[in-house]
Formats: sequence, structure tokens, C-alpha cells
Amino acid sequence: MTTQIKLSEIQEKIVFAENCAIYVKASAGSGKTRVLTERIRYLLSKTKKRILALTFTNQAGKEIKERLSDIPEIDQRVLVETFQSFCRSMLKNHGHLIGITKITPIFKDETDRLELIEPAIKQTLYAAEYKKLDKKEQRELCDKVSTFISLVKRKLIPDSELEKHLDEDVILMYHNYQDILHAQNAIDFDDLLYFAYKLLVNYPNLAALYRRSFFAICIDEAQDLNNAQYQFLVALANGEFTNIMMVGDPNQSVFHFNGSSPDYLDQHFVRDFNPVIVELKENYRFSKAILSAVKTVFPDAENIAGTVKEGIFEQPGLTDENDEAQWVVDKIKELIALKHHSDIEGDITYEKIAVLARNKYVFNALEAQLIENQLPFYYKIMPGAIQFESDLMKIFDLALRVKLNPQDSLHKNRLLQRLKIEATDNKIKLNKKLITLVAGLNDDGSNIKPELESFRDSLTIEDENEKQIIFNDINELLKHWHNYAKKTDKKSLHHFKNSMARGQTHPLASPSGITLSTVHTMKAQEFDIVFIIGMDDETFPDYRAVRNGGIEMTQEKNNLYVAFTRAKRFLYITWPQKRMMPWGDYKIRKISQFLKVFKQYGKKKQ
Repeated sequence: MTTQIKLSEIQEKIVFAENCAIYVKASAGSGKTRVLTERIRYLLSKTKKRILALTFTNQAGKEIKERLSDIPEIDQRVLVETFQSFCRSMLKNHGHLIGITKITPIFKDETDRLELIEPAIKQTLYAAEYKKLDKKEQRELCDKVSTFISLVKRKLIPDSELEKHLDEDVILMYHNYQDILHAQNAIDFDDLLYFAYKLLVNYPNLAALYRRSFFAICIDEAQDLNNAQYQFLVALANGEFTNIMMVGDPNQSVFHFNGSSPDYLDQHFVRDFNPVIVELKENYRFSKAILSAVKTVFPDAENIAGTVKEGIFEQPGLTDENDEAQWVVDKIKELIALKHHSDIEGDITYEKIAVLARNKYVFNALEAQLIENQLPFYYKIMPGAIQFESDLMKIFDLALRVKLNPQDSLHKNRLLQRLKIEATDNKIKLNKKLITLVAGLNDDGSNIKPELESFRDSLTIEDENEKQIIFNDINELLKHWHNYAKKTDKKSLHHFKNSMARGQTHPLASPSGITLSTVHTMKAQEFDIVFIIGMDDETFPDYRAVRNGGIEMTQEKNNLYVAFTRAKRFLYITWPQKRMMPWGDYKIRKISQFLKVFKQYGKKKQ
């Protein structure tokens, strides 16, 4: 079996290395995933055994599988798992050896853990003693116990050594917490590695069985290893298994909150496995044009040194949203017709193109143009219910939740808190009107459309930006209702809410074609060709951030950095010089204040 894509000389040295421990020190964009997947491809030609690829996110695992998808029976030959999912499978198959017969549910969130910690504390202090503490003291104690639980599991501290670490009460709380989990046939997220490690250490024959099952182990983003993950690998290898490749960059360690440290890659792995160390410095991820643009706005960003591809960066200013949308559609057609470009591997396809915006309503004009020109596209949407942009419709959402479930104290309290915040005279009137509207909605939703349209059309809000966001929120909700109603004979508000949460009311959410996405939803994904539309001031940055300044503007600039760096080769930034408001008036717009650093901006199309 030979590699399917061209490799540099240093990349070939890694891919075709003989069976040994390898540490690939790979800077951002240096082709680390390419090297990892091509090494797996090469190793498969040398063995009938399986190869284990461990990652830290499902998204990284998905990318590895996609790059190897052309190999026959790839799912049987390569096991691609996150550390947690691999450990979960191990516990499912062998957990009975250490008393784990069922491992569902798994409590992933800190909120879930804290809900179990409180009864664990009460069992130790007695409820009456716990109630004597004020709210702040209760919260601090819960945080203290939670931190200790994480420490025990991530440091793999045996029960016999617990007393060395904290006072007796907290240790008892830890044991009570574990008993509560056990009583529910549940474990928490940290337990996955904790118990899998205990399996390997206490049952060496099982560890040997796993070692014999795999020809090699490849670990992606290894700078994010924490102690439990690294010790799990050491226990699995047991000094006998050396065909391990770790790929990572100590400068990109981002998960410090869970105890990760680049030291496990940079120091411990080097000490324990004596790997061949190879450094990748060439930058294949971003083009020179994109990195130049990034550094213009963010002077401290990535260096251009070592960048291989030239790339394209353009930033036209267009007349209005329709002109902007037409320009994007024309450019996409031009790129697809081109079919090949030396900067892009393989054919230029719709799937290699993404269009980003600060908020989802910026896409309205573009969506219409894409449909008219019969170009395939889909919305990359966050799972769950509609994410409203306006404060007013966030109140509507909370009020509707409470209407549908009067026992929902969590959202009832959130509603009351938000109503207190929105307590100016004009907003009090609007909120009362909205709450009355929600209370009067029929259970079958038969009056939701006329009631919301009437509310929308009677809005009296001076701030045009805020008014526009509310209009857009209401219009989007009505679009979802329309999509729901035409598919359902027996309608109900409750079923409608559930259908929205499951993504069943959005007509363009199946992944195929050009990707349309808000910047927030696109984190951790990259495309060869990216358009960022709607780069007018008070759209990006958002008008509320411009008004409030401070940390909000810092976050907006960080969002722009994310948007820029979703593009690998070509980046196009557009903005309309005027916008049509939902009620029919045009509003003059200025280019985003973030983009004024470019020497030539706002250049109209020729």
C-alpha cells in the first residue's frame, strides 16, 4: 500500500519509519493529521492486526476516518476512539472484573456532579449542619469537594493514600459521592479513565490481550494528555509495546482545566519510551495571503515563515446585502468552474467552501440567491432549540418553557431574573405584553402566527439594531412553525418545541454542499475556501458590543480571529454599504472597525 498524497521529505521520514516510538513535534498547520493518517495507511500494509488511533475530540476522530475512508474495511482495521470512548468500551466488556456491571448513565457535566455532591456532603455533615452554612459557604464547600474528586481520579490516587491529601470530612464526602454514583449504576466522566486504568493494572493478562490486539497506537494532539490518560497508556504498554506515535505541539496545549500538560508529551513520553523525535515546521494549513491578513488585524498572530501555499485574500465592499450575496454566488460559481487550483488538494467542490457570519440573520439574502441559482448548501446549526439573538425573544422562550411545564422551577427562576434585568419603563410594558401573549397561546399553537405577527408589527423601539434583531428572531420562529405545521396533522406547542430541539424544523440542516455557519458554531473546523459576509460595523462587531465596549469588544475581536483562521487557502471578506431593515427602510453602514487597518478597504467590485 502506498501513500495517496504527496509528502515532503521530512513527512516521508515519519510515515515510513520502522516500528518504533515516534514523537512528531508539529506546529500549527504543519500537516500533522496528514502525517498521522498516512502513517496508519503505511502500517496497515505491514500487518493484519488492527491499529488504535486515540484522539481528544469526536471531530478529530471523524477527520481521521474521512481521510482513511478509501481503505477497504477501514472500520475493522483501524479503531478510532477518544480516550473516554475507548475506556468506556473496555469497561463495558470487562468492568465486571472490578464490580462495574452497568455504566449508564455517565455524568459528564460539572452541574451533574454538583447535584450529587450536595447529598454526599449532607450525609457527612448531616443536613442540619449543612443548612447552617450560608449560600457562599455551601458553594465553596461543594467546589472544594468537586476539586478533590477530580484530583483523586486524574492523579489516580488509591484509597489507601487519600488521607495524605485532605481532611477526613472531605474524604468521607468523596466516598459518599462514589456510593451515590454506584447506587444509580452510574459513573462520572473522570471514572472512565480511572476504572479503565485499574483494570489494566489489576489484570495484567487483560492488558496483554489488548497489546496483542494492536500493531500500533497513534495519538493525535498529544500535548493535551493529562496524568490519567498518560498513565493509562503506560499501563497498556507495560514496557513491552513500543510502536507508539504521538503527534502534538507543546505550545498548543489548551485543556489545562482538566489537568492536561504538555509535559506528558515533551518530557514523560521522551523519558519513558525514548522515541525518535521529528519536528515539522512547514505550514500547510494556512496560505501566505491569509496569514498576512491575520497579522494585519492581529499583529501577534502566527508567523508567516515556513508557509508553503500562496493563497488568496480579497475584501470587496458591495452596495447592499443583495449585491453582496450576488458577488459571493458569482465567486463560488467561478471557483467551481475552475475545478483545480495548485493551492488546493483535489477538486474544488462545494463541500470545501464555507460562508461565515456574525449572526444567522446575515444569511437571509445569500440563502435566497443560493436557492435561485440552484447551488447546494446547508446550515451548520448548533444542536438543541433555537438560539434567539434578542433579549426580548429570550424572555419569550423562557415564558413558553414555563407555560408548557409549570413545574419547571429552573427556567421560572431564570425568567424572573431576566425580567428584573429588563426593567426600564418601555421594556416592562413590552415584557408584560409578551408574557400575556405567551399565556394566551392555544395548546395546539393555532394562534401563534397571528399573535406573534401582531406583536412584531406593533413594536415601538427606537434602537433600529435591536428592533431588527427582534424582527429576525420572530420571523425565524415563524419559519420553524411553518416547517413544523406543514409536516404535522396533530399539532401542539409542546411537540413543536421538541421538534425544534431535535433539529426537525429546519429545512436546510442536512450536511451537503456549501456550509453556512455562524462563527460560534464553526470553532475547530476549517475549510479551503471561506467567505465572511456582513462585515459592517454594528453587525460584526455586534452593535451591543460596540455600545458596551470592554470585554465584549475583546470577545468580538476574538470571534473575528476564529473566523479568519477557519480559512486555509482562500479568504473573501465582504460588507454591504447599506442594509434593508425588516420594516422596509435602508440604513447606511460603515465597514467594520476591525478592518480599517487594511490600507485599501471598501473597494467596490469592478
